[in-house]
This record gives sequence, C-alpha cells and structure tokens, in this order.
Amino acid sequence: MGSNTTFEGTESHSAETTLRDLLRMEQVRLVYDQLLSSQLVAVLNAVVFVAVQSLVIPAPVLVTWLAAVCVLALIRIAGGIAFRSEAPQAGQIGRWRFWAIVGATASGVVWGSAAWLLYPSMNVAHQVFVAFILGGMVAGSVATLAPVFPAFLAYAVLTLVPAAIRFPLQQDPVHYAMGWLILVFLVAVIVIARRSHEHMSDMLQLRIENAGLTGELHATRERLRRAQQGADAGRA
Repeated sequence: MGSNTTFEGTESHSAETTLRDLLRMEQVRLVYDQLLSSQLVAVLNAVVFVAVQSLVIPAPVLVTWLAAVCVLALIRIAGGIAFRSEAPQAGQIGRWRFWAIVGATASGVVWGSAAWLLYPSMNVAHQVFVAFILGGMVAGSVATLAPVFPAFLAYAVLTLVPAAIRFPLQQDPVHYAMGWLILVFLVAVIVIARRSHEHMSDMLQLRIENAGLTGELHATRERLRRAQQGADAGRA
C-alpha cells in the first residue's frame, strides 16, 4: 500500500514537472516568435527618435546611441532565428529563457540611457518627447515580453527608472510631477503585464492539457481497435 502511494506521488510530481516545462517552453516560444517584428519596430522608433532629437542633441551622441540600438536588435533577431532553427524541447528551454531575459535587460539598458544621453536640459518639448518614446516602448513590450514576465520586468524598470530620476533633477514642480507620473506609469504597466502573463499562462496550460487529453484519447481508441481486431481474429 505504501509503495503504491509513493509511486502515485512520484508519478504526479513528474506530470506536474512536465506540464511546467511545457508551459515554459510555450511562453519562451511566444517571445522568440515576436522578436523579428518587435526589433524592427524598435529600430524604426529609434530612427524617428533620433531624427527629432537631432535638433537639440549633438550628432555623435545620436549616431552612437542609434548604432547601439541597431546592433542589439540584430543580435536579438539572430537569437530568434537560432531558436527556431534549433527547435528546443521542453527540457532544453532554460537556456533560451535565460537569453531572452538577458536580451530584454540589454534593451532596457540601451533605451533607458536615452533619458540621459538624448535628454536636452533646456528644451521642455523635447524632454516630453523622451518620456513619450520611452513610455510607448514599454507599453508596446507588454504584448511581446509578458509571456516571460522577468524579461518584461527587467526591460520596463531599466527603461523608465532612469527617466524617473532624470526629470526631477530639473528641480521645478513640472519636472517633479513628470518624474512621479513616470513611476506611476511604470507600476501600472507592471500590473497590466503581470495580469497578461497570468492570463496567457492559463490559456497555454489549458491548451497543453487539452492536447494531452486528445493524445490519450487517440491512444485509447487505438488500443480498443487492436483489441477488437484480436477478438475478431480469435473468433475466426
């Protein structure tokens, strides 16, 4: 009796582990599947950002920052291609999940640096444009990074916190308010991304469980068919 209970407990734990691995694999797959489009949008936004800020920021700074965005985008796109080429299984997904988080973190560092490098201290309109671009990039990343929530969290925090620090350094009520609003926005998108992550995880888990049940049903039908054939052959 005790050995049966132990076996059932081990089998249940194994099934839970397999489900967790499959769920993580699907979450990571969603992130890598969207890398090409998300990075192309990032480069396009960076070009527009640099074009607007070229009126108030020195060209060498703009070119260096844009080059960093483009190089990082190419590296991340190459990672997405490598992921699809390898087609990793559930037990191999940990390494790819790690690099997805690293890539999002690096992007957050680059975009967050714009709050200092591309921030004109004497032009309020262009300062507001910095906040607009960074906020838009984070808002857009909810759909592309939320499946791997740590990746989104790293990207959002590293992109927006530098701006939340930079604005209040102007030391006037409007800039204090801007810094506070950026922090409020950051908290709001983190909450939204967390809920999106949980919703997607529930949907993916349901799909995995349904696929498993479908496979078991087909296997049962096949066993019954073979049993029926055996019985018919025995009667003959």
